[in-house]
Amino acid sequence: MQSVIKYRFPLLAVVMLVAAAVVCVSATAAPTPSVTSEKPQAETCADIFTDVCPGEWFYSYVLDLYNAGAISGYSDGTFRPANLISRAQTMKVLVLALDLDASMPASATFADVPNGSTFYYFVEIGYATGLTSGYPCGGAGEPCDGQNRPYFRPGNNVTRAQLAKMIIIGAHLDPLNPATATFNDVSVGSTFYGYVERAVAETIIDGYPCGGAGEPCPGRYFRPNGTATRAQASKMISIARQHRATPTPTATFAPTQTPGGPSATPRPSNTPTRTASPTFTRTPTHAVTPSATPGGPCPMLPADNIWNRNISALPTHVLSAAYMNSIGLNSHVHADFGSGLWEGEPIGIPYAFVPGTQPFVPIVYTAYGNQSDPGPFPIPTNAPIEGGPNSTGDRHVLIVDQGNCNLYELYSSYPQSDGSWEARSGAHYDLNSNALRPAGWTSADAAGLPMYPGLVTYDEVASGVIDHALRFTVNDTQAAYIWPARHVASEDPNPNLPPMGLRVRLKASVDISGYDPQIRVILQAMKDYGMFVADNGSSWYISGAPDERWNNELLHTMDPLSGNDFEAVDESGLMIDPDSGQSR
Repeated sequence: MQSVIKYRFPLLAVVMLVAAAVVCVSATAAPTPSVTSEKPQAETCADIFTDVCPGEWFYSYVLDLYNAGAISGYSDGTFRPANLISRAQTMKVLVLALDLDASMPASATFADVPNGSTFYYFVEIGYATGLTSGYPCGGAGEPCDGQNRPYFRPGNNVTRAQLAKMIIIGAHLDPLNPATATFNDVSVGSTFYGYVERAVAETIIDGYPCGGAGEPCPGRYFRPNGTATRAQASKMISIARQHRATPTPTATFAPTQTPGGPSATPRPSNTPTRTASPTFTRTPTHAVTPSATPGGPCPMLPADNIWNRNISALPTHVLSAAYMNSIGLNSHVHADFGSGLWEGEPIGIPYAFVPGTQPFVPIVYTAYGNQSDPGPFPIPTNAPIEGGPNSTGDRHVLIVDQGNCNLYELYSSYPQSDGSWEARSGAHYDLNSNALRPAGWTSADAAGLPMYPGLVTYDEVASGVIDHALRFTVNDTQAAYIWPARHVASEDPNPNLPPMGLRVRLKASVDISGYDPQIRVILQAMKDYGMFVADNGSSWYISGAPDERWNNELLHTMDPLSGNDFEAVDESGLMIDPDSGQSR
């Protein structure tokens, strides 16, 4: 990967709302779930999701999961009921819908779901509560590490049989083993037999009639290796919510300690300790603004925040041509993230999650203290640093407090022997709030905005969609910023230079059909959600998180794109309050 040219200014970010998802089941009728919520039943499609309407067979199930805080759909107001669902997305919806919880381990259980990845919290709870055990290492593209950790395969679509097992275990129901099988394709004694039969008994599934391709009569079929749509999965999970049993204490992680060193590999403990269940409240529109209780997963800023707005239909900025020319019409796109090392440093901006019990430590600012949020911050001494512990670069540290839904970010960060940190600047964000920083203030980012929400992560690419803006750098900016940016990093008044906070998008005319599916996810986000000018640096460098699962060669296939393929947009019409990120 090419090294990035950086200047000594803090960096910017964008916001991601990962669409919650659901998995598989048959499309036949079943009891309508009871919905307990103070919010009135929606009467039109747009009241919840624009593509989930009263009268649709899946409407009541989607409404149930929506009111339970288990799904929030996409930021364009759709639910996309016909889309398939991945294993990681499935785990997230099951954890939220069935109120599952567990303590976090000292280190990641699965080699392909690292701490800090989008679905880490949910996958670890799924593992701790017995919903999944993953796949042994050693398979194609799944090498064994020093701990021989298994793989979860988060981007794979969940199978119907896997989903039946996950749901039955998550609902605390026992497998059922009748002498005669209900389905021709799930035989007595087969791996998923007991879970599928229990799902039948609870009216969660009833399968498909015979007569289809390869399904001779008489009998019924479950299609255990098939996938399912989000609508079908909503039905299956919603019905399971009505049949779940009272849980018994489940094993939680009790990390062992290496003397004088970091926590060792976690081991299951029989102590029935449980953390607070993740719960959400919802606003009465499809632009959901979740609010998490301590101990549960957090939103990545409210859904109506400007970073989550689809801008594909916004007008082109009147100065677009001048801005693109100054950024570089012939300069090329570069993914400033990837796997492995570049000149001995990890490629990208790392981040980490900490529990709500993480101790707070003092923060000493060495440069921009008058524009920084005072400590203490809950940052562990071994928090990952951009570029690694010996880096001489920007050394950003990004920490998400999962227990209290707060984000903490530092620039030019150095851990101290007493547990405190020194940094040139820092910022603290309430992830349930649209509030911007005071006008003129920096953060850990030159534009005065959070960084973590705007990173490209492997997990969201594997999920098939990025529904937030990206961040990128440009060689020169003018001495100005536009909403929602708050800070400048230049003294040049040239009006043809881009201001901090300028939003650009990949032109609709650019054909992305020939790219690898993972790269198409990134390029589609550039078309739909665009990118924000975040910092001074190499032009068209896009920020993301390092991950050993990235294929650097694939990321390089974006290199031929240049400034000629982009245009600036005018999003001023979406602003409600200049001191708020909330958008129309």
